[in-house]
Amino acid sequence: GGQPGDLSPYSAMILPGTKNTRADLEWLHRTGWADAFRSFHAAGGHILGICGGYQMLGTAVHDPDGLEGRAGTTEGLGLLPAETVLASPKTTTLARFEWNGTRGTGYEIHMGRTRITGGAPLFRILEQNGQACDFTEGCTSRDERVMGTYMHGLFDRPAILEKWLAHAGIHGAEVSGLHGPAARDRQYDLLTAHFEKHADIDALMKLMGYKAKQ
Repeated sequence: GGQPGDLSPYSAMILPGTKNTRADLEWLHRTGWADAFRSFHAAGGHILGICGGYQMLGTAVHDPDGLEGRAGTTEGLGLLPAETVLASPKTTTLARFEWNGTRGTGYEIHMGRTRITGGAPLFRILEQNGQACDFTEGCTSRDERVMGTYMHGLFDRPAILEKWLAHAGIHGAEVSGLHGPAARDRQYDLLTAHFEKHADIDALMKLMGYKAKQ
């Protein structure tokens, strides 16, 4: 199992975070997914890596202290000019950022530091844990089709999601005007209403040993 499928129908993909960057990266190499991602990019696809996914997109992940198992280095996917050194302590921050004039919010929770060796920074950090600041974060490739960031929750701001979709050439997608938590609550409400409309609640209650409502 785990063999790569056909990625050609897709315009963009997201490589998410992971509990063990090196182990999952080695799995990608072993199963052929690493080559599939490179081919996807070579064919014009857009890739966004978040947290551990960002680390994987770089050239190497170094683990000198063996924080994720044996000490050593794992080759990255080589799609971003960046390399990571895993180290304690864990970074945990809330942040406000700007992406080419569009502002967003997110949070970081990761071990290690990533140094970019080419391309360009992705975001400008404006505030961290309530304190004003001004520095850059993340990386974008020279062709601007591969991006990486430590920022979880960046798509909770509809404007950031719309901007990334447009950048990836994805048009016509419906984006909620609500911010992340409110948008999720709205979907839960719709799911609840759908369930109540189509499910036999009294029968379910009886199965669970409760008396039907009078």
